Amino acid sequence: MLIDQLVSRPIAQVASHGIPEALHIDTQSRPFAKNFGAPGVSLQLLQADIEANTFAVRLRLAPGVQLPPHHHSGVVYAFTLAGRWYYQEYKDSSPHNVAGSYLYEPPGSIHTLTVAEGNEEETDVIFIITGAMLILDDERRVIQVLDAASHINDWADALRAQGDSVPPLIGGARTGLINI
Repeated sequence: MLIDQLVSRPIAQVASHGIPEALHIDTQSRPFAKNFGAPGVSLQLLQADIEANTFAVRLRLAPGVQLPPHHHSGVVYAFTLAGRWYYQEYKDSSPHNVAGSYLYEPPGSIHTLTVAEGNEEETDVIFIITGAMLILDDERRVIQVLDAASHINDWADALRAQGDSVPPLIGGARTGLINI
């Protein structure tokens, strides 16, 4: 359909074809999987869209946490809510991320997330990740692949193991809220 045809039509006639207007979850009461993949890491899965291979997580990181090096096959967006963190590889060339910081990572970036020294509070960050996240060993070999599908399974398993119920999750635009 041409743009000029769309412009002249009321928006209701450009139907969403069953796509919900908006999907909502409550992050305040949503459980975190504790020690998720590493001590001091708590993860709250917000969305996992398998069709678009995109997932959104909220990470709470204890002081002193350093995640393993990893490579992203797609873009990553991050918004820091509290605390201070940086990437080990860029600690002298890039500002630290603090409350209110927004970060864009291009596809192909490799880095090691590190909570800044002297950080006495928990660091709280929302990440929106497209594509796969490849966990690397010290020789930069892939030892684990994380994506939207793996996060659904791993987060649900971790919540059940710690005795929490698994709340609905935002899937893709066509799938809406999903129960795990």
